[in-house]
Amino acid sequence: MSQVAKKPILLISACALLLVIIAVVMLVFGTVYVPFEAVVSVLLEKLFGIEILDTTLAQQIIVWNVRWQRIALAMIVGSGLSVAGACFQTIFKNPLADPFVLGVSSGAALGAAVSIITRHTELMIVFAFAGAMLSLVLVYLMGQQSLELRSDQQVILAGIAIGALLNALLSASMALNSEQMQMIVFWLMGSLTNYVGSLKPVIAVVIFGFVIAIVYARDLDVMVLGDEDAQFLGVDVAKVKLILLVATTLVTGVCVSVSGIIGFIGLIVPHIVRKLAGPTHLVLLPLSAILGAVFLMLADGLTRSHPLLSGIPVGVVTALVGSPFFLYVLYTAGRRMP
Repeated sequence: MSQVAKKPILLISACALLLVIIAVVMLVFGTVYVPFEAVVSVLLEKLFGIEILDTTLAQQIIVWNVRWQRIALAMIVGSGLSVAGACFQTIFKNPLADPFVLGVSSGAALGAAVSIITRHTELMIVFAFAGAMLSLVLVYLMGQQSLELRSDQQVILAGIAIGALLNALLSASMALNSEQMQMIVFWLMGSLTNYVGSLKPVIAVVIFGFVIAIVYARDLDVMVLGDEDAQFLGVDVAKVKLILLVATTLVTGVCVSVSGIIGFIGLIVPHIVRKLAGPTHLVLLPLSAILGAVFLMLADGLTRSHPLLSGIPVGVVTALVGSPFFLYVLYTAGRRMP
């Protein structure tokens, strides 16, 4: 194997190791300290049936029923939103594109809120996906005429406008349904405390979206050159865009349905990965998935590190970090323009 080929593998392996280390650290530390040995013992017992230490019932509940559920959800949501953001940025040729900016997250949130209002929370994933797809369709109708003829700036502006419209509809829905308002508001701020009965469907959807993105990674590399050049080089641009947009919108809808709106992860992480590892999507997508999980775990860990911060939703933390980063990307992009 050549040295050039080894570097991405080593980088991905190092980031994966970092992910594991941070996950274990997050299981140890929190408002209640659990010794490292107890954490390892609980994980081995729950996953493989191997008991190496006598752990208390409280330690088992904290590690497995509370912290592990939260950390697993952070990894899934962080990975899904980061991969979706990486695909959006390539498809729209814009470093500011991500599910949050394009209004897809707002559409998913509206759909999920409707499921809460109508008391069909068991169908929240379906409602969230429907809302995300509605947002995406509206953005395309307003921002461009077809998948071949597009204006990147129009699409971004359309996403912001559609997001504002959907947020207004969401606010109106909450005002008309005051009984569920508190529940919806807390959920919308983005939280990893909304444990679902089983994470398996969420994991399956995120993995599905990631696999679809990897399958079309080479096409995404070519599409960076521009739609016309990609079409000339044999890429069916319209087909690739449609498949990837549907897949990533499904991932976004599922992530929002279990975590609420956690913005800017799809903007920050792929942008940083491109700086570190370049634009090759076979490297960009796995690294975005891994570092997206790391970023959201760290943001959530910040809210769990002190009792005074425990009431702050993780979506607030990502917004506090992401908003200045958005302005930085906007400023640097503006300076590069002639």
